[in-house]
Amino acid sequence: MMFNNDGTDHKLNVEAMIKNINTISLELKKMKELSQLLLCDLTLHFNQPMKTDDLKKIERNNSLSEEPEISDMSLASNIFSV
Repeated sequence: MMFNNDGTDHKLNVEAMIKNINTISLELKKMKELSQLLLCDLTLHFNQPMKTDDLKKIERNNSLSEEPEISDMSLASNIFSV
């Protein structure tokens, strides 16, 4: 009688472990997708160097305006901070 209960408990424990492993696997897949999106975002930002003329315009505009503009980089980081 005791052996049957141990066998049932063991089976339930194994099923619970399998369910937990599946849950962890799904969460890891989500994290991988998010990290790939973030990597794409970084690649876009850092692989498109700005021209010197563009930098001069930005510096001129920043010195003329009273309120600092929000950069694309800070906008991108806000998107993924949810």
